[in-house]
Amino acid sequence: MGKMKKKSFGFGGLLAAALIVMLAGVAAAGTISPALVLDTYMDAEEEDEAFADGDTLWATSQDGDPVRIAFLVFKEMVMLADQIESGELRVRVNEVEAPGEVTLYFYDMAVLDSETWADLPSYDEEPLATIKIEKEGWASWDATSLVKKAAEECSEGCPFTAVLVAEGDASIGFASMEGSEDDKAVLEYIA
Repeated sequence: MGKMKKKSFGFGGLLAAALIVMLAGVAAAGTISPALVLDTYMDAEEEDEAFADGDTLWATSQDGDPVRIAFLVFKEMVMLADQIESGELRVRVNEVEAPGEVTLYFYDMAVLDSETWADLPSYDEEPLATIKIEKEGWASWDATSLVKKAAEECSEGCPFTAVLVAEGDASIGFASMEGSEDDKAVLEYIA
């Protein structure tokens, strides 16, 4: 048996290895969009009805109390929270019964298509972003906090939910995934 030679990479080899690791990190970065797997809303006036198959998702409040809440369920996260730079949630507004503010909240589980107001989930009480909606078209929230929370809570592959709650006396109808593919909600984050 021959003697095994010890291989040395030297400074050049270490520099090349560091460059490969750095390039792999850059290649992994980019815009990521978890799939929307379900959307629905729940209605206080029809507390035993499920609305997952409707074309419009409603977020409505009366005198500051939510009476219809929209839920958007996304597939699991693939990043850690500290890898995420920013996030954005875009939802198409189909109808504005009463303009006003809509606030984004986080729920660390999936809402089921059979859930009703009677089953209303206990989503996080901390508001993540609020925007004013006055007309039809695309609405956009800064969803950085949402995707970071999702990465912290769901790093092992669980689905998570974006919750849209109207403020004041607003009543806003959003496009559901049951309608046009081009109009369904999109969540993107940059890592």
